[in-house]
Amino acid sequence: MKKDSIDRDVYFNSLPTSNHERLYGTFDFLAIQITFGIAAWFFLVGSLTGLTVRASEAIPIVIFGNCVPLFLIAPLAVIFARYGTEQWASSAAVLGHKFKDIWLFIYITSSFGWIAYAAYLFGQSAIKFMNYFGGPVWLTNEVPGAIIFAILATFVGVYIAYRGPDTLKWFTRSCAIFLIIVLGYFIYVILGHYGLVEIYSMEPAEPLETLAWSRASAIEWNVGLGLSWAFWFGQWTRLAKSEKAAYHGCLWGWGLLAGTAGIFSAFTALVLKVYDPSEWIITLGSPVIATIGLSLFALANIGSIACLVYPMSITYRNRFPSVSWKKTVLICSVGALLLENPIVFAHYGVYLAYIALLTGAYSGIMLADYFLINKGEWAWSIREIYNRNGVYQYWKGFNPAAVIATMLSAGFYLWTLEPLSWSSPNGLFPYITAGIPSLFIGFISYAILMKVWVMKRMNAPLSEKNISLAKNIQ
Repeated sequence: MKKDSIDRDVYFNSLPTSNHERLYGTFDFLAIQITFGIAAWFFLVGSLTGLTVRASEAIPIVIFGNCVPLFLIAPLAVIFARYGTEQWASSAAVLGHKFKDIWLFIYITSSFGWIAYAAYLFGQSAIKFMNYFGGPVWLTNEVPGAIIFAILATFVGVYIAYRGPDTLKWFTRSCAIFLIIVLGYFIYVILGHYGLVEIYSMEPAEPLETLAWSRASAIEWNVGLGLSWAFWFGQWTRLAKSEKAAYHGCLWGWGLLAGTAGIFSAFTALVLKVYDPSEWIITLGSPVIATIGLSLFALANIGSIACLVYPMSITYRNRFPSVSWKKTVLICSVGALLLENPIVFAHYGVYLAYIALLTGAYSGIMLADYFLINKGEWAWSIREIYNRNGVYQYWKGFNPAAVIATMLSAGFYLWTLEPLSWSSPNGLFPYITAGIPSLFIGFISYAILMKVWVMKRMNAPLSEKNISLAKNIQ
């Protein structure tokens, strides 16, 4: 097989990456994470936080909510960097092949929301840009203007993702540098104009019914974003030059560095009383600065879309290798078009809660397996990960411990916080929140079920008996 053919299967399909095929160092990961998260999700979650709590509480909430969950799940970055395998293919070793397919469907469909938020923020920037330059009235309104521009941004991001990881690397490097410059300027403006004393004295514009609910909700939104990266580690860190680059690039890029943007966003929401980040740029900047800021902000959101569609497409192509790369990137993006509207945009907090529910359960199970189960005959086998008729069948393709742990974790979350009504059936949410406790429920229940039941009742995946059974099936 020719080298260019191998490279194509590594970067656009399912082959594990060897050391010389890995493109990303620590700086590249930082650039990806900054472009990936700051322009859309960290700005938005910071806005929600600043509209709900005071500055003195917003800072620790943003740092805790993003950094602590990320610290808990960061070992996942090392797992997939070590094996060089696509994340959801590898998950079959823990979940079973058929249960992994269910999680894969959840991952793809839930991720349409991330694309929609980034695209709609591009749309918001574009209509303000059009308004400044006297564009047609219908393109300066949220409906249909922002929706049209959001759809355009989606397809531009899809094209960049279609080009592959090398194009993404250079695009995100450029976006990250410009975005940091814009962010630094606006931090200087907001602090210079208002000062910390005045910002700390301001009251939030939209607090919840009690202070406890305001604090818990702000924590949950940030935890939802912090946990969300559990779905995205493997598709990127499989391309890491080292485990160290994978770990530190993700930990710092999605953690403290991106969290700084969330703190600035919270301060700005406190001062200006607005949720939409593109609105701040117009308010805080001179006409020239506002124009440059909106342009770079819009560009970064296209980068966010590309950084979403590429790993989603790798996952989908891994499961359905006969589908062309062009069709794959379209399949992994068109669903987002239905969500690119003002109603979805206004309910970002609800979306983050559901993401916390899903990623808390998944990451708890994966971490428990990595730290407590993944040894000897229960270790991962790259050969068998790619063999759907192989040893990772458990019970008819489902690992019962993972299924039950998922149900317990998700059930506890919904018992503690019902996102649509934003209420707590058990009354515990204002005191313990829901995302991090649900992660530990998944971790503990999976470990116990594996140790006392599955590992005693089922043949180990890599046992001679299981391997011989798999060979007979083939």
